Amino acid sequence: MQNTHLRLRTSTCHVTRQQLLFLVSGVALGALVLQPGRVEAQEANGSTVLEPIVVQGKTAAKGARVEQRGYVATQSASATKTTTAIAETPQSVSVITRGAMTDRAVQTVADSLLYSANVNGQRYGNDPRSDYFSIRGFSADLYLDGLRVPQIANQTGGYAGFRVEPYFLNRVEVLRGPSSALFGQTNVGGVVNMISKDPSETAGGEVYARFGSYNQKEAGFDVTGPVGADSNLTYRLEGIIRDSETMNDFGKNDRFAISPTVRWSPDEDTSLTVYGAYMKDDAGQVPSLIPALGSIYSNSLGLTIPRSFSDGDPSLAIYDKETAYIGYRLEHAINDDLVLRQNFRYSYLDVNYQNLFGNGLSANQRTLSRLVYNAQPTLNAVALDTNLEYKFDSGPISHTLLGGIDVQWQNLVNRTGSRSGPTLDLFNPVYGIGVQPAALTTRLDQTQRQIGFYLQDQMELGGLRLTVGGRQDHVSNDSDSTTLASGLTTRYRQDDRAFTGRVGAAYVLDNGLVPYALYSTSFSPVLTLAPTPLKPTKGELKEIGVKFAPQGEDFSLTLSGFEATQQNVVNRVAGVYYQTDEVRVRGIELEANATLWDSLNVTAAASWQDPVVTESQTPTQIGKMPYTVPKQQQSLFVSYDLPMPDSWNGKLTVGGGVRRIGKTAGDTANSFFVPGYTLVDAFARYEHDRYSFQLNGYNLGDKTYVAGCNTTTQCYYGQGLTVVGTVSVKW
Repeated sequence: MQNTHLRLRTSTCHVTRQQLLFLVSGVALGALVLQPGRVEAQEANGSTVLEPIVVQGKTAAKGARVEQRGYVATQSASATKTTTAIAETPQSVSVITRGAMTDRAVQTVADSLLYSANVNGQRYGNDPRSDYFSIRGFSADLYLDGLRVPQIANQTGGYAGFRVEPYFLNRVEVLRGPSSALFGQTNVGGVVNMISKDPSETAGGEVYARFGSYNQKEAGFDVTGPVGADSNLTYRLEGIIRDSETMNDFGKNDRFAISPTVRWSPDEDTSLTVYGAYMKDDAGQVPSLIPALGSIYSNSLGLTIPRSFSDGDPSLAIYDKETAYIGYRLEHAINDDLVLRQNFRYSYLDVNYQNLFGNGLSANQRTLSRLVYNAQPTLNAVALDTNLEYKFDSGPISHTLLGGIDVQWQNLVNRTGSRSGPTLDLFNPVYGIGVQPAALTTRLDQTQRQIGFYLQDQMELGGLRLTVGGRQDHVSNDSDSTTLASGLTTRYRQDDRAFTGRVGAAYVLDNGLVPYALYSTSFSPVLTLAPTPLKPTKGELKEIGVKFAPQGEDFSLTLSGFEATQQNVVNRVAGVYYQTDEVRVRGIELEANATLWDSLNVTAAASWQDPVVTESQTPTQIGKMPYTVPKQQQSLFVSYDLPMPDSWNGKLTVGGGVRRIGKTAGDTANSFFVPGYTLVDAFARYEHDRYSFQLNGYNLGDKTYVAGCNTTTQCYYGQGLTVVGTVSVKW
């Protein structure tokens, strides 16, 4: 299959700021008022993803790595692996800038995605173990600087998932739709590509302290600059340390993270960036699994499970995780038309997970059965991507040709064991009973190897932009499952090959309008914690849309309609992985971002979609909604620099947002639904000279809500009212 990416250049368009403000206001009202059905909740916690401004450079990295405080982005490297104007990309793209992340004081990558169109950033609430999010109803693929972050079962999250520190990032890019034609392993929903901060040639730095709800205490630093005078070496060193409890009893959100980076630039055409990071997390007791009766619905006792309830026990509340990665990015412009890039990273993860959690509800609707679980996963992964970009003309057609090869290798070793645990009274729990860990009984050793060859041509002819791309992948998966008591080993081997592609087209009109169309396919082999390998997922996307980005204005709007279909969708219920034969999602998305008068930032987003299981080996699931997938989402976020008298000698910025998530199915049978919810958050910041004082509040109405469910006994409360204060000093 082919991939057509149209790079549409915005043309001069005489649009006033008042007209843009009117247009954004209309989008915001449409997002928040023209939603189907009645509002099911009144409080709201929100912010909105605002697209940032990026400066174009000779290579993709330079174009996408310029730090910015604004919200409107003009360029992205995620969609094409080349620096391409977002308006010229025939695909829906969002960018969350460093400025937007700072305004919202995000503490996870998932936090930064909460206000992007059709992204569900907290499918299971706020889990300090990992980030859980989906795009267009499908689990998203996570990339860091263009290389895939190792993931289990092709899903972000899980107890063996990487959690990259957002303080180390310059921006987060969301590419909706599959990108297998370039990246290889991607689901049909889309890709989240995190862009790291680069060293700066100007010396500077920041230190901050943060205090907040749940006894949060945090400090961090970021220093950068040249290594000596007139040096071609620059560096960056960042770090954070956090000590915090969580909403649940016995839960923690402790983290230590540090990231050094060194860049060598012997000339303007060459750069080598060597980077690394180490992160240590302690989550204690994991977020509680609660039944729908007593949380979503009243039970026969008339009692409600408190939000702080823990289904574990302090005698067995262990979740310790160490993650690390080291890599390099090499870029060399051989001449004005030919650029070589190579990107390498080695990643490591080790987890000690010993917990006790809910596993069923008795008929009396108050006695919770529990499972004692022990898991010791270790993961090693290597990724290497090498490509050449060549610009040339063939008659009236301008080409940007990209060809490359990427290799990925992952090894997962996981020892597990479980047994039934003591029951717990939901409404009169007794803790501190001295629960012993479960014995390890099984060892899984999985190795996955992948090699892919890709080619892409971005063509320009007048206002027409075409992008055609394809990729051939070969993947092998070797799996050994050993019963530790007997030493008996069962071996599996799976080999898969696939060709994927994208074909897209767009046309740049003089008034800034850019209609586009896209057809794209996906392929992703699956690495799981299960002993038996799963089938690769395969997907198909059809998308049409229109973008509006008037030249000279910090404004962008994207309206898109799509149909995404994926086969062999991976789900996990009660620790068991299974695959649904086929899921189809049809939908409409709208996202607008604007910076007006250099002081007002606005982002509005809305999506409506129809997710449905179209094929299944379980006939009763056909026609049902997948769980945790909302049919509708709307959000709006605004920040404003207030005019200040000269005597204040400072700047005051205030902002706030509203975010609504529609109802979702609670299980595969659709036997119940999780009500939608609306949340509000806000922030205020005063800056004086080098000093900054910021206060953020989330879920200001302290709304009690359930974020999502897998079954009638596996639901997750969303985060309650949270207040965070940050003091920082920059130089």
